[in-house]
This record gives sequence, structure tokens and C-alpha cells, in this order.
Amino acid sequence: MKNRFIVIEALDAGGSQTQTNRLAQRLRQADYRVLQLHFPQEDRATGEFIYERFLKSKNAAGFSKREQALLYIQDFFSRTEDIKQHLGRTQRSVVISDRFYTSTLAYQTIGLIGKKRLAAIKWIKGLCLEKSPALPRPDFVIFLDTPVEISLKHLASRSKDFFENKQKLTAIRASYKRLAREESWSIINSVDNGGGQRSIKDIHQEIWQHLTPPHTYTS
Repeated sequence: MKNRFIVIEALDAGGSQTQTNRLAQRLRQADYRVLQLHFPQEDRATGEFIYERFLKSKNAAGFSKREQALLYIQDFFSRTEDIKQHLGRTQRSVVISDRFYTSTLAYQTIGLIGKKRLAAIKWIKGLCLEKSPALPRPDFVIFLDTPVEISLKHLASRSKDFFENKQKLTAIRASYKRLAREESWSIINSVDNGGGQRSIKDIHQEIWQHLTPPHTYTS
């Protein structure tokens, strides 16, 4: 069986960390070697810089959108060799990442249309995928689509960063959904048809079904 690189994307407090944890646990129980990642990385130099100098300070330093993108891309590149080495092992090796360059595509194209949007996507993909060295390409990208109101409810008990307000989250969600359609990512709704929050178990099971056909994994 081919080794896999899986990325789960979501709004802030949209469930991506919970679901990467759940998926990693299930795969380990099925005797897979799992490398689990989360971006930005608070325990790495660039990730720590992103949190302290950009997110928590609400961009007090005044980084441009291009500078923001380069910071995040550097954080992704810091784990390139780890990802490649893990996937280069024998069978039954999986990388699961809570966000990757796919999130930068969504965030950096907020509010852009037409040629400007296409140019931004081309620039990011060029840096990430078309130069040498390049980032590993995910085999699966899953977007957990969470309504902004639910995300804000989950964020209510903590101090908010640069992107965590209704206006920005609404724009980010729209950007993610458009990219998901264009890039053929899997979209999983975190609410049911009545607008109620689905259970962690229910969402996990749908993620598993997206990844398993035709019998990719056994549990």
C-alpha cells in the first residue's frame, strides 16, 4: 500500500486539531507509523515568531500579505525533510498535518478576484511546489466546513488573534470553500442539515470513509 500525506484544513476552532488527533490515534491503533504535524509550529523558530510577532500582536509589526505568506511557507519548509523521510519508509507510513501550504492559499487570496487572485495562487504554488527544493504534495486535503458562528462560539473563551473575528473568518471560509471546489479537496460539513453541531465521532467517521476507498486502510 502506498504511503499517504493527509492534510486537514478548517477555520480557527473549526475542529482540524481534534480530527487530526483522532485520525492519528486510529491509524496508530491499526499499526501505521504516523508523523503528526500542526502549523504554525509553536515549538519551532519560525512558528514561534509567527505566533508572537504576528498572530498574538494582531500584526502590530505591519507585515504585508506577501511577508505573511513567506513566514508561513518557511514554517512549512522547516519540516520538508521530516515528511519526505517518513514517507520514504516502508509501507504503512502516514503523515497527517493540521494545515499546510493549502491554508496559505486560502488566507492570501482573501478578497482577491480575477487576475490578481490567479497571480497570488500561481506565486504561492510556484514557491511551494515548483522550485527546488519543493514541499511534498499532499495526497488528500480535507476541508472541515464550519459555520463562522460556531467557530466564534468555540473561540469565545480565549483571547483572539489577528484573524479571529467575524468579518475575517467569513472571508476565510469563503476563500477555503472556493479553493476546495477548484482544487478537488474533500469538503466535510461540521453541522447537520438542521444546522446542529455534528459529533466528533460522526465527523471522524466521514473523514475515514473519504480516505479508505477502495480499502486503502484497515482498522
